[in-house]
Amino acid sequence: MDVFVNYSCEYQGETGRVKLTLPDIDTTNIGDVKLAIQDAIQAPVCDQRLSYRGQMLTDDNIPLCRLYFREGDCFELHFLAAADIKGMRRELTALKATAYEIVEKLERRLPGIQRIETDYRGLWLFFHPVLFAVENITNDFFHPWKCLKSVAQRHFFVQEGGFETFLEVFKFSRQLYSIK
Repeated sequence: MDVFVNYSCEYQGETGRVKLTLPDIDTTNIGDVKLAIQDAIQAPVCDQRLSYRGQMLTDDNIPLCRLYFREGDCFELHFLAAADIKGMRRELTALKATAYEIVEKLERRLPGIQRIETDYRGLWLFFHPVLFAVENITNDFFHPWKCLKSVAQRHFFVQEGGFETFLEVFKFSRQLYSIK
């Protein structure tokens, strides 16, 4: 089923119209539409203000059939800015892989102190991907801090669990420098 989205973006006042092809109207809900919009125009789901026939759609679980939505109908969308979702996902993948190893394999504990003192290469290989991911996120996506595009990218980072993942890595790496 084809639907249209008329959108307006606060960042640089961009407006436009995008066509989305969705599966069956009975099984597609508002959350699915928001994900399709995110993929089509790079507007993070958490920043989308989606409406239909003048009504703000706040419940993501409502199926389109309950709205009496028909093929060719049009949603209205307002959002802050498009984010570099592909680039953010690449860096989030590196962060999440490191956090997974910390939680699942290391059980949030550092290896023995002798291994840390003698295996700098292993420690470097462990932290290397996350180091560059954090640098790239900081420099490429969160700077300048008050720019609407940076705000949208920070919102996407949080939406995708990046903040919790970063804290997991941070708490673990802090053990390397603790004084006992």
